[in-house]
Amino acid sequence: MKRIIALVIALAMLLACTAAMAEEETKSMGILRVNKAFNITYSPLPDDYKLHINTQNDMVIIADIFSTQPTMPRMYLNIAFNDEWGEVERLNDIPEEELQVIRDDFSEEYAGLEFGIAETAYGTKLLTVKAPSGVDAYVYTIYKGHEIEIHIVPGAEQEKLTDADIDRVVAFLSDMQFVPVE
Repeated sequence: MKRIIALVIALAMLLACTAAMAEEETKSMGILRVNKAFNITYSPLPDDYKLHINTQNDMVIIADIFSTQPTMPRMYLNIAFNDEWGEVERLNDIPEEELQVIRDDFSEEYAGLEFGIAETAYGTKLLTVKAPSGVDAYVYTIYKGHEIEIHIVPGAEQEKLTDADIDRVVAFLSDMQFVPVE
């Protein structure tokens, strides 16, 4: 009888540990499915950020990424398939002339933009775009014909964005993995 009780207690402890580990895994990583084409997995969001999906359908994902801290910037994630890039695997694969067209499209909205190139930990090229006023920035890439853009604006108690804010978004994107759906 004592052996059965000990076995039941050991089994209950094992199940409790497994449930706790599964709950921690859920908290530490999220998955977004994009148009049955690929999944985006991401690590914990930085600095008390939360992801709120506003729209998710076969054409587009629109989400807010916001912090509970008013001194941290807000981010708006947009993912949409673009026929123009339908055959493009990654932003890395387009020639410089096409990259300039993308820069020109951004420049139509703002004058005097500052452009940069960053790279994720997995080697995906990111186009960074900063408005001279410091109140807008974008991080943009392409994956499997989908344009992925994060628009960054200052938080409620922030006057303008800093380079650290942009670096935080690049780091967030660097932790993302784009996983093809088979």
